[in-house]
Amino acid sequence: MKPKESRDALISLNLHITHLKPSLTLDPRWPTKILRENKGHDVRKRPRGKRAGIRNRLRARAHRAPLPSILLANVQSLDNKLDELRARIKFQRDIQDCNLLCFTESWLNPAVPSHAIQLAKFFSVHRMDRMADLGKSRGSGVCVMVNNSWCNNANVVTLARSCSPNLEQLALKFHPFYLPQEFTSVIVNTVYIPPQANTDTALCELHEALTVSGTTPGHCTYCGGGFQQCYPQACGAQPLPACNLPHQVK
Repeated sequence: MKPKESRDALISLNLHITHLKPSLTLDPRWPTKILRENKGHDVRKRPRGKRAGIRNRLRARAHRAPLPSILLANVQSLDNKLDELRARIKFQRDIQDCNLLCFTESWLNPAVPSHAIQLAKFFSVHRMDRMADLGKSRGSGVCVMVNNSWCNNANVVTLARSCSPNLEQLALKFHPFYLPQEFTSVIVNTVYIPPQANTDTALCELHEALTVSGTTPGHCTYCGGGFQQCYPQACGAQPLPACNLPHQVK
């Protein structure tokens, strides 16, 4: 049987421990339930249950990232995938906090209103539909949806909206709420080149469009979409230093 400490001894011991400094060495004769290892800092103030990592830090500042988060997809008819996209926006945080949703092959026409394809109230719709006078009765079309928490619809400017047999392009200029000091705006080019298009002509048109939009000083340019089997080196056109023309990963 361990000897029981008196009430006065326990009270004095409690008052003494609560005023201890981290550098003070504890007396080993004190009860083992009160003793704890002194590591030079207060263990009780250590944060508990706090996650770390790049992904969690980016989620914490979803709409204040240095560069916008972009989801690019070849939907092949946006109309029959609205329910799935709305469900993903509601239940998946990464898609809900995504700044830009870029879709190629939307298969939309002017008869479909923009409010009918709006995924959520906080997403604004910008689209470039197929044109029947160019012989495009099926397929084609690009659509960009902007998260209003990242950039309000009033701060979005349409730079180019072109549709030709070889190239479909929608260029938008954004002035979001947050940008690093190195950039004044963000220019996003959503491109779709049909499989039957003339690759040389399509890439030359794209290079000319990027050159015109690249005259704005201090901007950040992004170019993405469905390039099929086209590469910038096919027609000898070199991409701009601020642009990247990747091939769509399938």
